[in-house]
Amino acid sequence: MKYLNKLFNLCLASMAIVFMYSCQQDDIEVSEKNGIELILAGDRVDDGNSSQRADPDFPTVEEGGCDLSYASYAIVTINDNDYKIDIKQWGDDFKTNLIELDPGSYTVTSCQLYDEDDNPIFATPMEGSEFGKFVSQPLPIDIEVEQYRKIEYDMEVLCVEDFTPPMFGFTSWSISLKEVKNLCIFANFCEPDMGHQVATLEAYVYPDAENTSDEDLIWSGSADGDYESETEDNELLCLKFPYDANQPTEEQSYYVNLYINGSLFSGTIYLDRVDMINSEYGYLHLNEDCDGDFDFLETSYNVSWEDINDDVAPDGEDLLENDLDYNDFVLQTTVNTDMTTGHLNFQFKPLARGGTYTHAFKMWFPGTGYVISGDAESVLTEGGNTVVTVYSNTNQAFNPNASFINVICGETTGTGVERTVTIENAPEEFTYYLVNPFTANLEVAGDAVYDLMIGDMFELSTFTKDGETFRNGLVTPLDWQWPQENVDIRTIYGVDFETNFTPISNTDDLYANCPEGA
Repeated sequence: MKYLNKLFNLCLASMAIVFMYSCQQDDIEVSEKNGIELILAGDRVDDGNSSQRADPDFPTVEEGGCDLSYASYAIVTINDNDYKIDIKQWGDDFKTNLIELDPGSYTVTSCQLYDEDDNPIFATPMEGSEFGKFVSQPLPIDIEVEQYRKIEYDMEVLCVEDFTPPMFGFTSWSISLKEVKNLCIFANFCEPDMGHQVATLEAYVYPDAENTSDEDLIWSGSADGDYESETEDNELLCLKFPYDANQPTEEQSYYVNLYINGSLFSGTIYLDRVDMINSEYGYLHLNEDCDGDFDFLETSYNVSWEDINDDVAPDGEDLLENDLDYNDFVLQTTVNTDMTTGHLNFQFKPLARGGTYTHAFKMWFPGTGYVISGDAESVLTEGGNTVVTVYSNTNQAFNPNASFINVICGETTGTGVERTVTIENAPEEFTYYLVNPFTANLEVAGDAVYDLMIGDMFELSTFTKDGETFRNGLVTPLDWQWPQENVDIRTIYGVDFETNFTPISNTDDLYANCPEGA
């Protein structure tokens, strides 16, 4: 009897072991093929707004494009190899077909889901990316493949919606551009008092100049310019450009916005130029000798003036007090260097004028011996320096001619007369600092002509109002908007308007916000 009981217990134990083993391996299937299948769990990016998500009208993952049933296939990168795998519904779940792999250890570094029209709709974020915190297991994920086993792995994916690839940690959604060319950039600059300094860098890569919205962003990155750090990444920024190996590089280009010490430089670069830079130098060194050579990049900004300083008028009468609207003359300036010729090019476009007095806009360059071309009105030497008169009278710098144009709602509007100035050759000691190019200046000249000047050859021109001292000229970002006529700039940009270029109040008083039809 004891023998029968012992035999019965052994049978029960054997059955239990078999049962336990089968429960533990419910994600593994014995097969003639080796590999993995991904069980997909889709969700939307959690923006942390619980009250919004509690709203019954807030769309769920099943609505619209955020629905796994629209997923046709996945592009999965494993050990640097891409696998295009169909997706199927399995009961209530969605899973990929088998990805066949030899037995061994692997790492999944990318998982993107596409609909039948090749639009990205879901992706698994990378660890350290902006959205990596919204999944329990961001990429990369280590996997094991066993002989004759199909192993299932859970893979969380987030709806792409209107987000950009860098938010997920990817360079691009494009399934046809899986290879990437790198262009590493190092930027330094010189200041008269401080000498060599390493610049901070922040870059954004877009398809072209016409498509630069957040939705168009292909890649972004930054470097903090910490030259003293032992970490090279702090000062060197490597841009990433996806490319098609089957297409000539001279036919592939991207548009780059590069902020150097907060100053915007932009331009279109072709991939053959990337190859040339990498083969010759290994990286792009901007302003290497502080000589202003910025390769394919250009910088644009506005210069705006108040045209009265603390001097008196030539006839001895007191000048009218500045109204602090900084729209007496607003000029868009674009500067670049030609890669082939080395010429330094200036492009000027008047945007607005709101001044009673007569202005002349001039550029002053130190020394003589310049070769200057373009359509400036005159190039002369004065006091051992070179003076380029771009506009001898700024109220004739617009079509139509006017003293007040694009500054008063409902009154005269027009377009600026664009002009270029090209420095083909300059004295050896001449340096133009694109990162810190100049201080906008103003000098009151004789004969009731008020010269608006670009150049750092003179003491900073200032004026006094309400007991405070202000600059006559401001260098502002390209998207800066000027106040309407007689509107104190401080009421819009605050007391720090000389450094703060984002409106903080009374935005209706900007000329750009004039009512339609006014």
